Amino acid sequence: MAKQYDLIIVGAGMVGSLAALLLASESLKIALVDKHSGEFSLSVPPSYDARVSAISCQSKALLASTGAWQTIPQSRLAAYNNMVVWDGLGEGYIDFNARKAQLPELGHLVENAVLCQSLMAQVKQSKNIDLYLGDELESHQLSESGVSASLLSGRLLEAQAIVAADGALSKLRKENAFDTVEWDYGHHAIVATIELDQTHDNTAWQSFGEEGILAFLPLPSVDDRHFVSIVWSVPPDEAESLMALADQEFCKRLGYAMSQRFTVLNITTGRQSIPLRQRHAKHYVKAGIALIGDAAHTIHPLAGQGANLGFADVKALVDVLAKAHRRGEHLGQSKVLRRYQRARMLDNIAMAAGMEGFKRLFGTQQPLLVQLRNQGMAHFHQGTKLKEKLVARAAGLSSFS
Repeated sequence: MAKQYDLIIVGAGMVGSLAALLLASESLKIALVDKHSGEFSLSVPPSYDARVSAISCQSKALLASTGAWQTIPQSRLAAYNNMVVWDGLGEGYIDFNARKAQLPELGHLVENAVLCQSLMAQVKQSKNIDLYLGDELESHQLSESGVSASLLSGRLLEAQAIVAADGALSKLRKENAFDTVEWDYGHHAIVATIELDQTHDNTAWQSFGEEGILAFLPLPSVDDRHFVSIVWSVPPDEAESLMALADQEFCKRLGYAMSQRFTVLNITTGRQSIPLRQRHAKHYVKAGIALIGDAAHTIHPLAGQGANLGFADVKALVDVLAKAHRRGEHLGQSKVLRRYQRARMLDNIAMAAGMEGFKRLFGTQQPLLVQLRNQGMAHFHQGTKLKEKLVARAAGLSSFS
């Protein structure tokens, strides 16, 4: 006999687990399926994981509403109050300040594994969520009237709809023939944790120059030692060369790319090189299924908004499904799920287009364009209202409308 649920969520990462918790809080019965064990191996500071996420004010509030944020140790959170962006080929720069925008902070940096662990701990306490970890969908059937799924373990599940939170290479997106618009950014992102010779001042630093796009993202200091997570976006051939360097030479190149603002003492994690690809599903929903997070869209990491877009998807989907549930509507109907698509698609497309524009604008080294770019940054730096609007958008407190 198949076990009955309101929703089946496939993918128990940050986005899927948050969706499960928020939907369960609306008295919906959830099956959460993931092929992984749900156990997360955490590093021990001063070693931090290389994969981190920038969490906006709105995302923090969503996570706090589940209780997950409160369980993250303060020693694993780094608030950043400032952001400094400059052109490595000129004099142009922009700084953003939380106090001037009347915000407590611009955001927080947290390791992905730490956040996933906190969310999973809350999931395991929920009476409305059944976990199917170390398992995955073998087959499924979708319709307006409901969905059925068979797991590799032989378990049978039935629900009103499936939510695909299974990542950028979503199996569910492919199996259900969702068309996508996608292209390679022509960049790989090198990520690692490094130690600096001085404090990062709770500031996120980002440089656009001949050495690529480089972000220094603040992590908690330990015993007066200072750490940042780097995201260094460069062409594939350059990424291969950088990955081949010895640690000491890599640190020297980092210092040069950051205009010698810091001395890089050492690397505290292994380096990872991740190909960057833009991807956006032409539709987020079909009868019986909705895509959220990276399953629906991926963007360039230069603005640090990937996780926040996924969390915003979750909020929109939960709002739509909770209201439909209270009205007695079937959750898998196309007319219900399309409300979620309408709520999120334009904002996600605008963010993707903005990141593509930034990447192209700051990726060029043509002298005339560099000059115009620097002049534009100088004008933007003086435009208080425009900066405040952009800060509010990055904090998740407004949209692109």
